[in-house]
Amino acid sequence: MHVDSILFGAAYYDEYMPYDRIDTDFQMMKDAGFNVIRIAESTWSTWEPEDGVFDFTHLHRMLDAASTYDMKVIVGTPTYAIPSWLAKKYPKILSFNKNGQEIYGHRQLTDITNPDYLRHAERIIRKLMNEVKDHPQVIGYQLDNETKSAGAASPETQALFVAQMKEKYPNIEDFNQEFGLDYWSNRIASWEDFPDIRGTINGSLSAAYKRFLRDIITDFLTWQSEIVREYMHKGQFITHNFDYSWPDACSFGIQPEVNQFAAAKCMDVAGVDIYHLSQDKLDGAMIAFGGAVGRSLKKDNYLVLETEAQGRYDWVAYPGQLRLQAYSHLSSGANSVMYWHWHSIHNSIESYWKGILSHDLLPNAPYRELAAWRSEMLHIEEHLRNLTKKCKAAIIVDNLSLTGLDEFPISDTLDYNHILRWMYDCCYEMNLECDLVSVEDNLGDYTLILVPALYSATEETLRKLELYVENGGHMLLGFRSGFSDSEIKIYHDAQPHLLTECIGATYDQFTIPRNVSIELDGKTYEVSEWMELVRPIDANIWANYNHDFWNIYSAITHKKHAKGTATYLGCYIEKDGLKALISKLCDIAGIKLPGYKFPIIRKEGINDFGKKILYYFNYSSKNQEFIFDGNSGIELISNTAVKPGEQITLKPWNLVIIEENI
Repeated sequence: MHVDSILFGAAYYDEYMPYDRIDTDFQMMKDAGFNVIRIAESTWSTWEPEDGVFDFTHLHRMLDAASTYDMKVIVGTPTYAIPSWLAKKYPKILSFNKNGQEIYGHRQLTDITNPDYLRHAERIIRKLMNEVKDHPQVIGYQLDNETKSAGAASPETQALFVAQMKEKYPNIEDFNQEFGLDYWSNRIASWEDFPDIRGTINGSLSAAYKRFLRDIITDFLTWQSEIVREYMHKGQFITHNFDYSWPDACSFGIQPEVNQFAAAKCMDVAGVDIYHLSQDKLDGAMIAFGGAVGRSLKKDNYLVLETEAQGRYDWVAYPGQLRLQAYSHLSSGANSVMYWHWHSIHNSIESYWKGILSHDLLPNAPYRELAAWRSEMLHIEEHLRNLTKKCKAAIIVDNLSLTGLDEFPISDTLDYNHILRWMYDCCYEMNLECDLVSVEDNLGDYTLILVPALYSATEETLRKLELYVENGGHMLLGFRSGFSDSEIKIYHDAQPHLLTECIGATYDQFTIPRNVSIELDGKTYEVSEWMELVRPIDANIWANYNHDFWNIYSAITHKKHAKGTATYLGCYIEKDGLKALISKLCDIAGIKLPGYKFPIIRKEGINDFGKKILYYFNYSSKNQEFIFDGNSGIELISNTAVKPGEQITLKPWNLVIIEENI
């Protein structure tokens, strides 16, 4: 999605305000350089206070104000938070899951397969679209909000899953065999005997149901998109605000409940919600990771639909950090920076999830800093928008493997997303920019691919990895890869399945390391959490285990093929060790890494003028120096010339942006 102007704004809810101040708010937004608001997604009960009774007063107040103050509008369908009358009239709309029947109050506890819910959701979507479809300020539509399935497991929802299994396995004996249901007498003689999925001890069956729940989200968002498209005009777009896993109170890894690559197919532009650590913990990694997901979903620029201005207590930014964060989003390929939300609300669960304005609703430090950033950025905006990024490296991400390692975990602390972020963060800190791709993507676009814990993979996928290496690609295959098929059934030959010839090694034992290390290129690195006892076949040994008994086994092997290379990492090592390994592979793959590393972070892309843009960030409280490694150009913010080899000083929580002359 290309834009004429970077979208800068916030979610705005006239319905939430303690008194009428819509003109004050819009004037303040206009003064700060805002050009877009998000509305409507959270207020179904406002639009439809009673069954079949509609009131769009607040909607039109916001649309009228948007016209008066020339503000673009993104309209969200309000389907993720249902009104109380709907839950009371149709109790089964609330999800029935492992907790039993959910109680009304919280958002996203709806069974999105329920026919009564879908009927009423369609009605409110169509009513809303009729109100907004011809308004000139509306530029796009957001489907639902961070959609989840709420663990739906009602008899009706489970019946849909059973029907899917019946279609996939017409012969019930094939179903029993594929899922190994002889174990503990779980086999069934007829589909009518199918047990409640909530009680299954079969990891494959549990994973299949979780995949089914991801599929119904894809179907649900596709269904909404088809309704919205009936009302859209040329130039408008459909998006969704995808979120991430949330283990440490921030946007961390890929979302386990949604197949985002599949769900994004019905959309025109990907949107994301990125919430990250701040103050001394601000390192830019969560912004970069979230952006890599966003741009990879549609292979294009994406929208940051939500990020924090103040947010939680410990997210209040140091002076200058909001500016740094905003540029960080743009440097990853974002064409918008939008905040949740404009004001802090005065009651309910998010009262202390603070917006740009605090509870007094007066201009404050975040407001002034964002206004100053917008003013500064507008002078150079045409050089920064629509940044095209071409990464030489990619990391494969996979929901199925995430689910597989949830069913059969390595440890309480090392799950799929932590392994993924271990690999990603090492690349990030080394200034190796990466895309995040699915197993269905064209891997040939990349010189180097990293494959973390691809626990569950079809034979087609594994052959695709092998072919990538044969065609000249360089692959780092991580531990716990190629272990089970798409139904989480463990392959019954040498591990990793189908790839032993590719990597030139195999293993059949694994354990938890204690007092184990490896040596790579003369340096020693600790091993923890997981180790496989790898036996080389015809691969070179890059590292064996340092241990009195495990030293007969390898930790890292490397095999050269006619064109490409395959490296196998059989253990979890400290980050410095992984960085050393990745650096070694970059040398082989012909990828040049800069001579500096985190807290200096370098990002690049090509702008609308066909020129390379280089961002250099300092994510620290101390001055950082580096030698400029690009071609002659202009530092855009200060409008000063820069030459190759020039020493540049980055002030704390600051950056420079250089446009090369050629």
